[in-house]
Amino acid sequence: MTAIIGPIVSYTHKSERHLKYMDRHLEKCKTEAPIRILACVHSTRNLSAMITLLEISNATRKSPVTVFAVHLVELAGRASAMLIFHDKDKTADTGHTCSREKAEAEQIVSAFESFEDNNHGATVKPLTAVSPYATMHEDVNHFALDKIANIILIPFHRRSDPVGGWTEENVQHKLVNQNLLATSPCSIGLLVDRGLTSFAESQKGTQQECRIAMLFVEGTDDREALAYAWRMAATPSVTLSVIRFVPGKDGSEFMENSGDNEEEPDIFTAMFERETQKQLDDDYINQFRFKTMHDQSIAYVEIQVNSGDQIVSAISSEFYDFDLYVVGRGHGSTSQLTAGLSTWSEFPELGVMGETLISMNLDTPASVLVVQQSHPVSSGSKKFTSNSTKDVFGNKGVPAFVNHRKSVDGF
Repeated sequence: MTAIIGPIVSYTHKSERHLKYMDRHLEKCKTEAPIRILACVHSTRNLSAMITLLEISNATRKSPVTVFAVHLVELAGRASAMLIFHDKDKTADTGHTCSREKAEAEQIVSAFESFEDNNHGATVKPLTAVSPYATMHEDVNHFALDKIANIILIPFHRRSDPVGGWTEENVQHKLVNQNLLATSPCSIGLLVDRGLTSFAESQKGTQQECRIAMLFVEGTDDREALAYAWRMAATPSVTLSVIRFVPGKDGSEFMENSGDNEEEPDIFTAMFERETQKQLDDDYINQFRFKTMHDQSIAYVEIQVNSGDQIVSAISSEFYDFDLYVVGRGHGSTSQLTAGLSTWSEFPELGVMGETLISMNLDTPASVLVVQQSHPVSSGSKKFTSNSTKDVFGNKGVPAFVNHRKSVDGF
């Protein structure tokens, strides 16, 4: 049965709903706690890597994962935006008129449902979001709010080619990613696929070890990235190496002297914030080390560095042989350790460490997951205000939501 359901978000208490996400951050969750993931794909080319990432997110009966698998489709013409939920028991209308597009949509739904069948701790709820690219992020955000998602996973707008270069998928996908990073109510994981599909394929035969490296510099995004990597480490056949870069003697002096800039608007506030974040980093790292000290699949190492160049050198010489790097985006802050690496930037959405990794000529190019932790949006923000649906959705109004799924508890 097809039914039109009302707006998925109540617009009267936006700031209060955002505050809930302070406790929904992965950093605040226990590693075995149930989590809710919004996994977005634009086409079948994004499927293998995204599903592989879900496979190593440790979906078990003890630590269940609910996946809202969202196929993002551009809305053409003047039709209303829609969310289309797909019933697993029958072929649902995907909102496409072209047979090729319809076949691709059905393939995407089928792939996510196969993931659910093969992972007993996973519950998959597939849907298609049909929306203009300019406002697609708003529909994703509202759905994430309504379903209280812990994290949104989205593919990078470029994909690697067989000779190590890059192929542009769609420049509009970059716009969607940038808008999501700027406005998301929950954490975001931006996935750069450089061959992560090989691990998914290995599951069909002999099981292959998936080697993950989490590179920790400092700040909220790095803690959120570590929290996700920590959860991944509980997956059988996954090994995790956490490499924390700490300032050496020269680096410590540089970081102290960097606070003496007279042009800094509020030096004492900046110094206090830096010390607060450092204490939070130390506390979380210590908690991680204590709880994983007997886990043979997890390794931790600290590397003293005085500059971004030394970070690159350490990765190139010692930490270069991995399937996946997990890093924090570092938005809203600048680490003095990586300051030299941020003099140029082609992909600011990846952050300094993410962009550095994809630009390095490693012997085995690895995929990169760039994590950004959300921050609550104030009630005075232009985004997610309580003014009106027109303010929230721009000029297109509230989207229509078409449900093709049978009644399911909690959906």
